[in-house]
Amino acid sequence: MHAEKLLLKLHSHEKEDMSVPITIRQKEFGELYKSNYSKLFYCALDIVENEEWAKDIVGEVFSKAWTAYEKLRDTDVASYLYISVRNRSIDHVRRQHAMRGYHKVFLEIEREWHDHHTNETEDDLRYMHQVISELPERQKHIFHQCFLDGKRYVDVAKEMQLSESSIHKYMVKSFAFIRERFKKRKIE
Repeated sequence: MHAEKLLLKLHSHEKEDMSVPITIRQKEFGELYKSNYSKLFYCALDIVENEEWAKDIVGEVFSKAWTAYEKLRDTDVASYLYISVRNRSIDHVRRQHAMRGYHKVFLEIEREWHDHHTNETEDDLRYMHQVISELPERQKHIFHQCFLDGKRYVDVAKEMQLSESSIHKYMVKSFAFIRERFKKRKIE
């Protein structure tokens, strides 16, 4: 993260000679980072209940704050940081719940088929792969990245230069398609 690099620069600068000046903006932001990081980390941790995710969220918020710092300087930056961390943490939890819901639907589909056709397990798996392969290319790629590989929506969105909500819509369409195909197969 950009903000974390800046803080490292500030710490290392204290130990080095003063030949490379630190701007007032960098010094202010470094102090802001030092005085707020642990509070924000624990705020995120309370919500997401995972240290790595909490660190990522706080780092992302500081990075965005650094980018917009000139605009934020004359505001209550600490409140902005707190609200941003809280909102990102809540969004993260929502995404995790949605992913669990998708996994649950997928497992229910598999379970239904295994309950009715336990001796057809290999056929079911082949059919599942066939159905997934019938998804449009972009949708199939997103499904593989998010569901099968377990990547976060935000990461796939950045990679594909799409919005996070677009990724979500593709996933909803994919699950609806798979569910519909399994229902049709069950009827046949």
